[in-house]
Amino acid sequence: MAIALTFVDKKLLDTTVVGPDGGVRYTTTTTSGFRGRKITTISAASGLTGYINWREHVFVINGVQREWDSLKSRSGGIFSSEREWSWGNRPFHLKYHDSHKELLATPTTGNPADTVRFTTYHSHLLHDSERAAIYFPHQMVDEIERMFLLMAILQTEMHRQDVKAAASRNASLAGAAAA
Repeated sequence: MAIALTFVDKKLLDTTVVGPDGGVRYTTTTTSGFRGRKITTISAASGLTGYINWREHVFVINGVQREWDSLKSRSGGIFSSEREWSWGNRPFHLKYHDSHKELLATPTTGNPADTVRFTTYHSHLLHDSERAAIYFPHQMVDEIERMFLLMAILQTEMHRQDVKAAASRNASLAGAAAA
């Protein structure tokens, strides 16, 4: 069984993340500048703090800093969306499923039941929008591992959203140029 944590706002980098009881488990805040995102701070209710430095491509958890290039690698081939992320001893494969509606972080070793699932925000016109949520397995008690996976998932989701927005802009420009 997994613990569902829900992002209150669709802006994943500036929101609270609440548990099933409504209690705040994480808070995300992001500073931005002329060139976009600078630093996202993630504060856990436990007191653990993580930072995503978007410009330097660095994660910081409890003062330990690591570059993204040392944390992730391509694991599914050149055209695959699958990446392997590792902070400590246990690497995780991150891959989108179900037409990019769900991102799974599956451990490469150990128990597959330790898979973390993230569902993206989906807006609807005629009924309530589906909020983004992250599902941590009950048995995953390592706060640093949870923080790292939350950060890796947020980085991966922001990259997906950025690519989608750029493709939409390019399509609009191409349409305008053709007209």
